[in-house]
Amino acid sequence: MKNKIYTIYSEYTPNPEVMKFVSNQVLTEDMIEFDIIPKQNEYPLIYELFMFPFVENIFLGINFISIEKNDKVNWDDISFEIRVMIQEKLNAGVLVKNTSLKPNTTSKKRKVTVNRKRTKKENLIEDIFEQHIRPYVMQDGGDISLVSYEKGIVKVLLQGACNGCPSSTYTLKQGIETKLKQILGDEIKEVIPIN
Repeated sequence: MKNKIYTIYSEYTPNPEVMKFVSNQVLTEDMIEFDIIPKQNEYPLIYELFMFPFVENIFLGINFISIEKNDKVNWDDISFEIRVMIQEKLNAGVLVKNTSLKPNTTSKKRKVTVNRKRTKKENLIEDIFEQHIRPYVMQDGGDISLVSYEKGIVKVLLQGACNGCPSSTYTLKQGIETKLKQILGDEIKEVIPIN
C-alpha cells in the first residue's frame, strides 16, 4: 500500500485573524478546538504549530486546520511558511493525532456533550444543522454545534474561524436563524451563541 501524499492549500476565512489550511486527505475523524498547547505525544502536528509565537488557537477539522493568529503578524507574511510546514510534516509522517494513545489531553476539547437525552426538536435542529448549515460553516473554517433548544431559543457553540469572527452575528441571524425559521417557523424565536 502506498503512503498518502498530502497537499495543503490555504484559504482566507471571514475572520481576518484565522486562516484555513486544507488537506487533500482526511486528517481526523473528530473536530477539536485547541486553545492551549496539547501534549506533543498526543497531537504532534498541532503541538508543532503552537511553537509559532503568533498562534493563539487551532481548530482541527476533518480535512483542514484553522489557525488563529495574534495581531502582531499579517497572514501575507506567514501563510506560505505555515502551509509548507504542515505539508512537509504530514508527508514526513508527523501525526496530527496519535491514535495509539488513549486521549488524555490537557487541550480544551470544546465539543458539546449533552448529559440528557435530546428532545425530538433538538434532534430535528441537529439534522437541519447537518444538512443545511454545517457544510457552509466548515467551508469557512469552523463548526457549529447545538447546545440546547428551549422555548424557541436555540443555543449554539461556534468553533474555529466562526468563534470571534466579525461576521458571526450576521451569519447567526441572517443565515442560521433564517434557515431554522424557514423550516420550523414560529417555533424558532432566536439563535444565540454561548461563546
